[in-house]
Amino acid sequence: MLKRFLLKTFFFLKFKVFNFIIPNLRYLLSKQLTLVRIPSCQQKTNIRDTGLVKIGNDCCFGYIYGGFHKKGCIEIQPRYKDALIKIGINVATNNNIFICAARYIEIGDHSLIGQNVTKMDFEAHGVSPGKRRELGEIRSVIIGKNVWIGNNVTILKNAELGDNTIVAAGAVVTGKFPANVIIGGVPAKTIKKIDC
Repeated sequence: MLKRFLLKTFFFLKFKVFNFIIPNLRYLLSKQLTLVRIPSCQQKTNIRDTGLVKIGNDCCFGYIYGGFHKKGCIEIQPRYKDALIKIGINVATNNNIFICAARYIEIGDHSLIGQNVTKMDFEAHGVSPGKRRELGEIRSVIIGKNVWIGNNVTILKNAELGDNTIVAAGAVVTGKFPANVIIGGVPAKTIKKIDC
């Protein structure tokens, strides 16, 4: 019984206190982070910048047995004051995830996200040569419910994935995709429908 208590205490300290509470203490003390329960973080998770973050119940960030567990972190960056990153309930990620919003990124309930996934809702720099030091075009990113995103995927501005979508490893996603499809490639295209 004591062994079980010590083990639970160790995992609480490691996966909640050291990997989430301490790195994000400023956010937890401000009104910029909304959550009912502290997520389990098997990899260090950093929330940075000035926007808002909403995290649903039963989320898990990072995976202790996933690749590059000790050599990286999960970064959630609502870059500007009006930016919002909304993560639904029971969302699980692998390691080294980067989510960066200038306006709005939503990840639906029960979604799974593979290793080394990047999500951005804006062009970091302007397209024309004279505007390269300025912020580029801003749109939203909306990930439906029960979406499975494979490893090394990049999701860019104006992406919208319907419920139950699977994104193949290495895809670069922009544009709208319906529910119940498998997508992949650079740029991502529909590969086939999923029978429900």
